[in-house]
Amino acid sequence: MTGYGRSEHEARDVGVEAEIRSVNGRHLSVRSRLPSDWMRFEPHVERLVRSAVARGAVDVVVRIRFASSQRTPEIDETVLAVYQGALERMGGGEPSHLLSLPGVVTLVEPRFSQRTLERVFNLAVKDALAALAESRKAEGGRLAGVLERELKALGRHLAVVKRRLPHALARQQKALRRRLKALLAGVSLDDRDPALMRELAVLVERSDVAEEIDRLHSHVEAFEQALERGGPVGRELDFLLQEMGREVNTLGAKSLDAAISDRVIRLKGCIERLREQVANIE
Repeated sequence: MTGYGRSEHEARDVGVEAEIRSVNGRHLSVRSRLPSDWMRFEPHVERLVRSAVARGAVDVVVRIRFASSQRTPEIDETVLAVYQGALERMGGGEPSHLLSLPGVVTLVEPRFSQRTLERVFNLAVKDALAALAESRKAEGGRLAGVLERELKALGRHLAVVKRRLPHALARQQKALRRRLKALLAGVSLDDRDPALMRELAVLVERSDVAEEIDRLHSHVEAFEQALERGGPVGRELDFLLQEMGREVNTLGAKSLDAAISDRVIRLKGCIERLREQVANIE
């Protein structure tokens, strides 16, 4: 599910800004971009994200801002000694020029206690996660409307199939009788012959889709209940759609009625559109 959250917190002369973005994904993956000095917090960031997000690709960006007036120069005496030795071996020179050489003087950021760093860091990341959750919740509300619309269309097609089923079975039974009489080439045949009735019953049972329709209704109800329940239901909805697709495929393979076959095509379209939207749900 897509979403965006941002937060910024300050303490003394340090500010932490956290931005979190999420996009659709079947599983949860977390990528963090932190300042090099703060890479030790990366596992902590992933734990925070996993406690709040169950599915999707999540990118976390953290920026640190120090007050420039607090930066102080620091001389690395070890590096300076190396330069001084090299200068003396070359015959001497102006020692003050050594201060401009790389690595001798660095501007050091103000030092804070570990507790202060973690507190500001956690506040920024947690508030950004809360903002992300609100964004994803709003997106979920929009997706729920789309899913409900497709579910209603699927229910209408199922109702048509159910109404059509008795008529389709009766027509198929009559067609089977006509074919049998044609194959017997004028030989008299008793409509109540037990062998004939048994074969007709087997053929009709093989083409009866009542069980598939009942299971489809059951899956649709479970889908609706999961939506009403809320929470991270994406995987459950994925599974239900997989089962719906299996039942619709069986329904299409069994049916010899043109009207039902037409509805099967429409049912497959509904399921495919539902699958596309469910891919966006946590």
